[in-house]
Amino acid sequence: MSTAMAIPQPAPPPPPVSTATRLLWTPWTAAKRAVLRRRLGRAVFEKIRGRSFVVWPGVFNPVVFRTGRFLAEFIATSQLLEPAEGATALDMGTGCGVLGIFAALRGYQVTAVDVVPEAVSCARANAILNRVAVELHQGDLFAPVAGRTFDVVLFSLPKFRGTPTTTFEQSWRSPDVIDRLAAELPAMLKPGGRAYFVLTSHGDCAGMLNGLAQAGLVVERVLWRHFGVETLAIYSATLP
Repeated sequence: MSTAMAIPQPAPPPPPVSTATRLLWTPWTAAKRAVLRRRLGRAVFEKIRGRSFVVWPGVFNPVVFRTGRFLAEFIATSQLLEPAEGATALDMGTGCGVLGIFAALRGYQVTAVDVVPEAVSCARANAILNRVAVELHQGDLFAPVAGRTFDVVLFSLPKFRGTPTTTFEQSWRSPDVIDRLAAELPAMLKPGGRAYFVLTSHGDCAGMLNGLAQAGLVVERVLWRHFGVETLAIYSATLP
């Protein structure tokens, strides 16, 4: 007699920001964003943990939008990501390549994918700039690496639902990438493999966390931090 495997409970979303804190931080955050957004229309260099990354126009900026930098610093320092000999990592939706590059600096053999050609070129430039080897592919979600599995999968994919109207909006808005990633992620993990990802309290956290649970993944909230008007949280996901 066969029995259906129990669906894991979804992990908790990033803790909400209190109303008082939100009101206190809103003016400062608005002013800071106004200054930082000027960096989006031109090529700029950003510094993360003392390393330089070029970010081209139309490519998601991990410093301006915080999520990339927050997850990159976790990848660079967390004891959870101590690689075994020959461990492999997939950076899905690589953008400027920051996550994959820090994984490579930890010792992982890194493959990176992005649907935006400009992002793939930008990530390649940053891999050269930081003197690490990263295997890069342009394509939709897991299609370029179909049939392969990885010890670690890293992603900071679009967290908002909607139809992108520009190349840049593909970095943070999608009608279905949350659902497709949740459904396809289990097939990309080696036995014992883990995915690490970041969510913002401003995005569709329930869609991602519920989708991963429906796909049979056990998800834990590893780390979270308030950033003024939003909370960022890092999660791990693994097959039971």
